[in-house]
Amino acid sequence: MQRLREDVTCSICLDVLDDPVSIECGHNFCRGCLAAHWHMVSAWGYQCPECRSLCSRDKMTPDTRLRALVQKITEPLQEEMEPQGPGAQPEPGRPVQLVRLDEEGGLTLDEEALSRCLEEGGVGAAPVCLVSIIGEQRRGKSFLLNYLLRRLRSPEAADASWMGREDEALGGFECRNGTASVTRGVWMWDQPLWVPAQGRRVAVFLVDTEGSLDLQRRMETSIKLSVFSILLSSYWIFNISSTFKQTEADYLEMFIQVAQEVGGTCNLAPIQHLDLLVRDWQLSGAYGTDGGQEYLGEITQDLKASAEQPLVLGTLRARGTRCYLLPHPGTGFTRSRAGTPGDMDKIFQQCLCDYVTSVVRSAGTHVRTDRAGQVLTGAQLAARIKAVSRFLKTKRYNFSSPMKMAEAFAAMRQEVNRRAVEATRREYEQFVQEQDRGHQSMSSCLRVKPLEMQRCQEGKRQELLKRCRGELLGEDPQKQAALEELKKELDKQMDEFLSAYKQRFKVKKAVGGFLAVVGAGIGGGIRAGAALVGLEEAVAIGAGGFGLMRGGLGSWVGAQFGRKGARNKTGTNTPGQGNEREGGAGC
Repeated sequence: MQRLREDVTCSICLDVLDDPVSIECGHNFCRGCLAAHWHMVSAWGYQCPECRSLCSRDKMTPDTRLRALVQKITEPLQEEMEPQGPGAQPEPGRPVQLVRLDEEGGLTLDEEALSRCLEEGGVGAAPVCLVSIIGEQRRGKSFLLNYLLRRLRSPEAADASWMGREDEALGGFECRNGTASVTRGVWMWDQPLWVPAQGRRVAVFLVDTEGSLDLQRRMETSIKLSVFSILLSSYWIFNISSTFKQTEADYLEMFIQVAQEVGGTCNLAPIQHLDLLVRDWQLSGAYGTDGGQEYLGEITQDLKASAEQPLVLGTLRARGTRCYLLPHPGTGFTRSRAGTPGDMDKIFQQCLCDYVTSVVRSAGTHVRTDRAGQVLTGAQLAARIKAVSRFLKTKRYNFSSPMKMAEAFAAMRQEVNRRAVEATRREYEQFVQEQDRGHQSMSSCLRVKPLEMQRCQEGKRQELLKRCRGELLGEDPQKQAALEELKKELDKQMDEFLSAYKQRFKVKKAVGGFLAVVGAGIGGGIRAGAALVGLEEAVAIGAGGFGLMRGGLGSWVGAQFGRKGARNKTGTNTPGQGNEREGGAGC
């Protein structure tokens, strides 16, 4: 059975084929995996991931027979993989480091670990929600993620039992008391936590990011950490302590700038949902969402009055933003090394339970989307993350300030757009050459009239322009300028081809008409000869004449028939003419 499974494995995600499709070279892939693969590499041409043959993006044919085979093979495998016995639990999972940070501030993406998380186990073709917590170091981000992990493992719990026993220590992401930073780089829980939403299953992932709100750290490192945090998130929790101060506003301004650049470069929605989570709130007795929304109103009023940070103001006013206030957990909790539920003040425990439950219940509605609102699968998101990581690694772009970061992403977009335009131009050029080769012969050319050929060319041009527009990065004015330039090039190729095609059509049509006249002359000569010399001899003479004279001398052949008929009637030969048999051979 395992050997059969290998035969129905997608070579991109290395998992069993999901919605298998065939391409022109004959290889099979998951539809979602192939679409994601071609999304980022289309600027270099659409090639088969296995044999590298050039393929048409439009020719992904559903393979129903293979799909049926996959079902027959995977059903018994699924039964073997299901946990056996009462109380059996699925694989618990563990945190894996996706992004490593070196001493020089450079970041390295572990592509293999990313693929295991987002492209395997059915996640590659499923919508994903990624919950990420950003903010200052040592403010309980990993602690909060571990309670989210507990809640996601008990989605049906109606009370606070999911929080665990009073003396039950937390497990999951590493967290401990003290001043030293625990999380380095970016970590993700390697197993999806599935939740139902709108008639589908959504894979929820928890992302633990190193504290990036640190004025002592190099700006470049903070920006790069923010880049990966944005790529790996669809639900952001901005974790702050006590109050929203100028430091938090400055960091959020920078974070939003990064989000906009990343969104423009990777065609992602910049900020989909943001929770402003205020920890250790002590300025009033109002906690939770009600107190948070009131406090959020005060923050936006202050920002509006200062008019210094419009990006922050716009984001905090957005429909997808809310504020939640958490009280201080109590001195018993801060002194405890274990941080168990029994160490918390009751009001904090209740507020934590309410907040975590609200996040988990809404997670399925906050899946990762592109800028047009289209849902991305795990494989599609992984492809974009890998592409950005390779850009950062190969080009060594300068991220020393938000301005430098913007310049770097602009350069990325320009390079991607240039390649996309060039690939589209080459594809149309290849299409024109194929049309030209396919209509070289007279018969094929005459079957397609110039007007029909023009419609065909215009249809292909519009199809390619539309596709290229979807692949271009940046704002609409930038896309439009690139498309206008591309349209001029395609129009020039089309006009040159159609001009030559029309001319060839006219010539071949004229030749066809000329040959028809020749045939008519020969036919007329045969009929005249038949009337004078008899049908058999006329056909023989006419056939011989056509064999030698079909280049336009049909009328001459007919004239010979007339002369020969006259000679036969008079019994004499015209000087210089042979007998009937000789005349037939000469024609």
